[in-house]
Amino acid sequence: MLTLGIDTATEVGSVGLAAGPSAIGELTFPAKMGQAERLLQAVDRLLELSRVKVEDLELIAVSSGPGSFTGLRIGIATAKGLAQGLRAPLVGVPTATSYARRVEFWPGRICVLIHDRRNLVYLTEFASGGQMMEERVAEIEQVLAKGLQGELFVGSGAERYREELAARGGVVAPRALNLPSALEVALLGAAKFAIAQEDELFSLEPRYLQPPLAELKLSREGVIAE
Repeated sequence: MLTLGIDTATEVGSVGLAAGPSAIGELTFPAKMGQAERLLQAVDRLLELSRVKVEDLELIAVSSGPGSFTGLRIGIATAKGLAQGLRAPLVGVPTATSYARRVEFWPGRICVLIHDRRNLVYLTEFASGGQMMEERVAEIEQVLAKGLQGELFVGSGAERYREELAARGGVVAPRALNLPSALEVALLGAAKFAIAQEDELFSLEPRYLQPPLAELKLSREGVIAE
């Protein structure tokens, strides 16, 4: 199944293409500004380089979060538009899972850290063997305060706080593995759809672990009741 993967959960965007369990290609791009336009340009370029016509796509897979509120909305909206236009099924892939899969060889615990804003990170822990244990928002100081010996950290937050994590005994994945990979999203999405055969076009929503920043500010000012 020819699958297009999309990941716009962080400040670096990624698009990937896979045929069943086989990788075809992947492109990354800076996504801080003009993300919607750059995403569509990246899709067009990847298809061109892969000599694949857009109408040949059979499945769309998109990173569903947690991550940037704006980025996730753009990625999922674009994925839904493509899926609807092509009459192809759509599946969502948890952002943390796409990072954890790349380091599944690690014999101990894996912690995916995705940087949010200020000193906040989205934290997802996986036990040895890949079972998800915990998913939450945390301040980086809270992460650094616990025992990190032998735990592998991966993701944009791991790269951002590389020195601090290593100084406390954590193992940080190589930089290349801390970048988003829409190819992994495509591969995971294809595997998920092969089992469930479920089109998520109308049910998929971004996986937010906390309200948007504007909503939090309003809440603090008493505009939104607790």
